[in-house]
Amino acid sequence: MNPRKILILKFSAMGDVVHTLPVAATLRKSLPDAHIAWMVEERYQDILRGNPDIDEVIPLRTKVWRKNWNAKSLAEILDTIKTLRRHKFDLVFDLHGLLKSGIIAKLSGAPTRVGFHRKNCKEKFSALFTNQKGPYMAGGLHVVDMYLKLLQIALGKVAETKLFPLQVPDEADEKVAHFFDQHPELTARPVIGINPGAGFESKQWELVRFAKLADRISEELRCSIMLTWGPGEEVKVQQISAHMQQKNWIAPPTSILESIALYKRMAVLVSCDSGPLHLGAALSIPTVSIFGPTDPVRNGAYGVNHKTVYKVLSCSFCWKKTCPLGTKECMEQVTVDEVFQAVKQQTKN
Repeated sequence: MNPRKILILKFSAMGDVVHTLPVAATLRKSLPDAHIAWMVEERYQDILRGNPDIDEVIPLRTKVWRKNWNAKSLAEILDTIKTLRRHKFDLVFDLHGLLKSGIIAKLSGAPTRVGFHRKNCKEKFSALFTNQKGPYMAGGLHVVDMYLKLLQIALGKVAETKLFPLQVPDEADEKVAHFFDQHPELTARPVIGINPGAGFESKQWELVRFAKLADRISEELRCSIMLTWGPGEEVKVQQISAHMQQKNWIAPPTSILESIALYKRMAVLVSCDSGPLHLGAALSIPTVSIFGPTDPVRNGAYGVNHKTVYKVLSCSFCWKKTCPLGTKECMEQVTVDEVFQAVKQQTKN
């Protein structure tokens, strides 16, 4: 098929949006004249700013709507639906497999709606709203490759373009550059970023361990430590800093675009399974990641020059936001020394 207007549905979160960038890149290369739109949660739309593969970003405000259910939010929802209908999309890719995304795919009016096999959908009823489905994809495949497989369903054999374009406006880069200029001692040595945050509690490693790790990196590898954080996470980096013996720097508050500019200046990024990990990987920064309840094969840093430290237990990769055992055993078994050795290898590359 040769669709003129295509809609990508990938609303959130940060890492998931980053993992979807090769879909747009592949569509653009395969269908250079198509109009490609992407519906994304408003708070993540800056990831797509200046993307050469996307003609239009359609922001979604579901978080705002849920918190403020009133006449105004209802009017916004109806306007969003009308916007979709006016576009007269030929093809929609539902890359979530959620009931919400399935309904939006149907409401778009697109005659061809491509989605996951029912068993790969996060919410199985979402499969009712797509009319072309991918084959069942078992474990062992990264989510980036899962997304790209869905393109083959609608377009046939296409050459995959595994690019992750992330644009940083000058004002964001200048703000970060100013911070580094104000801290010459920081830039006197290679900068190792440590990002302790994670989307939910069971993915988080102990803050005291991060502090011990950072001290060893600073003392033994002779690197500067920058502690990075996102909304609601500043207290975490303050606690790590307070537990450290070596000098360290806490990153300034940053927007998504400013954080991209920040990570571009890192020699290595250490993180749990989080959005910043995937931003770093998309920027081709060497990473070391700590995984527990989520599967690094499916959701780890994509590409080369990334190391993941994790343990395989009988209950591994449960995907639960709270440890069912109440122990976080999969994260607890990852030692400071194991993560340090991975960082040491990355700094030698």
